Amino acid sequence: MKQALRARFISTALRFKGFEPEDAILLSCDPRSGSTWLSELLCESRPSAVIWEPFHLDNAPRVRDLGFSWRQYIPPDADWPEAELFIRRMLSGGYINQWTSWASPVADFVRAEHLLVKCCRANGFLPWLVRRIAFRRKPIHFLRHPFAIAASQKRMGNFGTAGMDEVLSRGRYSEYLSEYAGFIRGLETDAERIVAMWCLMQKPALSDALTQERTIRMHYETLKLYPEREVARLFHTWGEPVPEGVLARVNQASRMTVDGALLNDPLSQVGKWRQEFSDRQVDRLARILTQLGVTEYSDALLPATELLPSDEK
Repeated sequence: MKQALRARFISTALRFKGFEPEDAILLSCDPRSGSTWLSELLCESRPSAVIWEPFHLDNAPRVRDLGFSWRQYIPPDADWPEAELFIRRMLSGGYINQWTSWASPVADFVRAEHLLVKCCRANGFLPWLVRRIAFRRKPIHFLRHPFAIAASQKRMGNFGTAGMDEVLSRGRYSEYLSEYAGFIRGLETDAERIVAMWCLMQKPALSDALTQERTIRMHYETLKLYPEREVARLFHTWGEPVPEGVLARVNQASRMTVDGALLNDPLSQVGKWRQEFSDRQVDRLARILTQLGVTEYSDALLPATELLPSDEK
C-alpha cells in the first residue's frame, strides 16, 4: 500500500509539471550493459528522475496489453498508433507505477527538470522511435561488448535462454526475428544465444543511417577508458557545458554493480569478460557476429573504431 501511494503521488506531481515527450532523455541500452552507471552519471547533471525499464512485460501491464514481446522489433516506417500514444505518455511521466519509479527518490521526481528514461528493451524499435519523436536532446544509444554482456548475464544467473527461440516468434512484427529461431536453436551455449540475440536486437539501429544521425552512440568501454572525452562529447552534442559533478561520479560503482574489485583499473574492467571464456568459446562467439553481419565489435576488447590506450601514439 505504501509503495502504491508513493507511485500515485509521483504520478500526480509529474502531471502538474507538464513534461512533453520531446523533453525526455532516452537511454537505449541492454541488460548488464553499464546503463545504470550511466543513468546515475546523468542524474548528476541537473535535477532529474529516472523512469525505470518501462517495457518490462512483468512490470508494465499496459505494454503487455498492447501486444509487445520481450524482444520487440518495430519496422522503422510501421504504423502502430496505440504504441506511439503509450510511448508519448510514458516519456511525459504519464505511466508511473512502483516499478518504473523505484530508481529515484520522491524528492527527485518533485524537483526534476527532466525525466531520464532507461530502456533495456527499446533497441529493436529505436529507428521507429526516432522517426516519431523529435527529442530535444539526442537519445543515447549505449552499447557494451556483447561478450561482456553475455559474461555478466551468466554471472547474474537470472538471464536464462531456455525458450528464447520461441520468444522470437511472439509479438507484433515478429517476422523479422522468427526467421532466426532455427539459428538460435542450433547454438550450443547460453553465451552464444545471448550474443546472437544482442546482434538481432542491435542491427536495426546499427544499420540505420537516420538512427545514427538522430542519436548519439556511446560505448561502455570508451566511457570507462576516456570518461572526460566521452562526457564532453555527449554534452557538446546536446549543446550544453559539462555540468559540475558528473566527472566526479565516474569512478563510483552503480547500485547494480556485482563485482567492484576492478573498478579502479578501467582496462581490466573492460576486459573482464576474457576471464569467462576459453579461446575456443571466443572464436565461436566471434563467428556469430560475422554470421549476423555485426561489425561494431569483434573478438577485440574495444569497438571497431577505437584503439587500446597502449596502441595510441
